[in-house]
Amino acid sequence: MSTEESFERQARDQVKKLDASIDIDAFTASFNLFRSATRVIQDLEAVVHRPSNLSMAGFRVLFSLWVIGDSQPRKIAALSGVSRAAVSGVVATLERAGLVTKSKSESDGRLVTVSLTHAGRRMVEDGYRAQNAREAELFEGLTSAELAELGRLLGKLASRDS
Repeated sequence: MSTEESFERQARDQVKKLDASIDIDAFTASFNLFRSATRVIQDLEAVVHRPSNLSMAGFRVLFSLWVIGDSQPRKIAALSGVSRAAVSGVVATLERAGLVTKSKSESDGRLVTVSLTHAGRRMVEDGYRAQNAREAELFEGLTSAELAELGRLLGKLASRDS
C-alpha cells in the first residue's frame, strides 16, 4: 500500500470518529478530487507552463482572455479561478512580458479592459497545445468511456449551485 493510500485510509478512519452522520462516500470523493486536482495543477505548472515562464495563474488568465476576448479584471477573475486581488498582479506581470495590454474605459476611467497581444495569443495557443498533450498523458490510465464519464461528472459538480 502506498503512503497516499495509507494516508487516505487513516484520514477516513479519523473523520469517521467525529460523528456517526459523517458521509464517508462524500469524504472519499472530495478527498480524492482535491488530491487529484492538486496533482494535475502542480504537474501542468511544472511540466508545461513554468518552462514557458508562465505561472498556472498566468496561463489561466491568458486562456480566459483567449476564450472570451477583451474583458475586465473582475470577469477574468470569475472565469479563471484566480482571485480578484491576484488578477491585478498577474495582469501586471503579463503586461510587462508583452502578453496583454490594459486600457481605461473612456466612459468610466476606473474601469480597465485587458486584451491579449499577438504574442499573448501565440503563448496561450502554444501553451494549450502542450497542456493538452500532457493532459492526455496524465489521463492515459482511463479508458475513453471512463474519461468521458469523469468529465461529465466533474462538469455536473462544477455547474451545481452552492
